[in-house]
Amino acid sequence: MTRSRLPLPVVRMVQIVGGAALVLLTAGTLMITVFRTKWPPAIDAIRRFNRTVLNPAMLRKAGSKNWYASVVHHVGRKSGRQYATPVVTEAVGDRLYIPLPYGARTEGSENVLAAGGCTIESQGERIEATSPVIVPAEEASAVLSARSRRVLRLYGIDSYLRLDRA
Repeated sequence: MTRSRLPLPVVRMVQIVGGAALVLLTAGTLMITVFRTKWPPAIDAIRRFNRTVLNPAMLRKAGSKNWYASVVHHVGRKSGRQYATPVVTEAVGDRLYIPLPYGARTEGSENVLAAGGCTIESQGERIEATSPVIVPAEEASAVLSARSRRVLRLYGIDSYLRLDRA
């Protein structure tokens, strides 16, 4: 019985794909662990990486039709500067819910609370949002989709920014 061997390029491709899958799985597991434990040094490192690397890349597509991420446009309460932050939103009736994985007191959420609202781009639509309030995950999970509730549990998100459509 002879044993067939795969061509070297195929073996190489399998190694590359397998390695990439392992890296993604490890990174995902690490992210979940960090957010569930809420270890401040790791949370801060993720926040810095997202602010400098991921957010600028996300802003290219965020808010557009058929894309999962939205954009929150808000004004700095101290600087008066305009900011655009990619986020995940879920619309429930006339309300929008934004999970706060870094906690309730981030610069962005504080800016929106101080201004009394913001503009959100989602699915190609611009939405004026008002009456911001931080709500506990238990309140939000009562109205969110099953998928959002699973993510809430997986990442240990304990608060949401709730806004009303203007």
